[in-house]
Amino acid sequence: MLLSYLSPAQGFIYADNKEDHYQKVTTWRQQKDADYKTPGKTMLTEALLAGFAGLKYYPVDYSYRVTGKLTKFNDGRTFTMQTTGGQAYEYLVYARVDFELQGKSLSLNVYQGKRAAASGRKQGALFIPFYDETSANETYGGGRYLVLDLPDNDELVLDFNMAYNPYCVYNPDHSCPIPPRENYLPVKIAAGELMYP
Repeated sequence: MLLSYLSPAQGFIYADNKEDHYQKVTTWRQQKDADYKTPGKTMLTEALLAGFAGLKYYPVDYSYRVTGKLTKFNDGRTFTMQTTGGQAYEYLVYARVDFELQGKSLSLNVYQGKRAAASGRKQGALFIPFYDETSANETYGGGRYLVLDLPDNDELVLDFNMAYNPYCVYNPDHSCPIPPRENYLPVKIAAGELMYP
């Protein structure tokens, strides 16, 4: 399940100032920790849950909240994403988002699950798996994820403070999509969730 634990943060990316943004990200992280400590909600194995003291994150950094330009693909193109469990899932390639970060021009492919597309759901409908220069060093080697709402225009706010680890980091019973090569960012994204423990 890709979208669990995202609902407490819906709308935070529209924060107008650093203070509001910091508070909303911090609140979301606290709620996620609370959920991870709760049997029935947690993604942790029993062994990890026994000693769980909270997930690890980079400090909240407003400079990692950027607005990108969307180039939407309305031709029904798809991409088959492999998973850590050996399965493959087909996603719609919704768009490419181009943005500036750390003085570099970057881009990522934006995906949408076929079920989300068919339902017309807007909240949590877009999926961006990615690697960056922290992967396999400070963050999980298999990349991290962003889940975003469908925008009302051709701009997409990317907040890497919300980048999170696949659930297979915490429990090998989860099968997680592997980011495609196209979604490698040649910069260090020092924001979001760190490797755990």
